[in-house]
Amino acid sequence: MRHVSKALLKYNERVGDTPYISITNEQDEVGVAPVVSFTIQSDPIKSVGVNGVQALDMLEYVKCLFESLNEAYHSHYNDTTIAHIENAIQAQHLRTEDRIRRGVEGINQQ
Repeated sequence: MRHVSKALLKYNERVGDTPYISITNEQDEVGVAPVVSFTIQSDPIKSVGVNGVQALDMLEYVKCLFESLNEAYHSHYNDTTIAHIENAIQAQHLRTEDRIRRGVEGINQQ
C-alpha cells in the first residue's frame, strides 16, 4: 500500500471518513503516480454547510503522510517536519479560539 493511501487511512481514523479527500492511481505500481485530490470548502460552514475540507484538514493529511513515511524510513528530518506541521496545526487552533472569542468564527470577517 502506498504512503498516500496509508496517510488517508490514518487521517480517517483520527478525523473521520471524508468524501472530500480522494486518491486516484492508488495501485502500488512503479512509474504510476498517485493523485491526491482535495475538495476545498467553498464558503463559511455557517453559510453553506460542509462542502469540502479546510486548509487545516490538508495539514492533518500531510502530517499523516509524513508519519507513514517516518514509520517506514525513520529520520530526524521527518520528525522535525512532523513537529513543524503540529506547530502549524496548533497555531490554527489558537486562531480559531481567538475568532470564537471575538464572535467572528464562521463568517468572512477579520
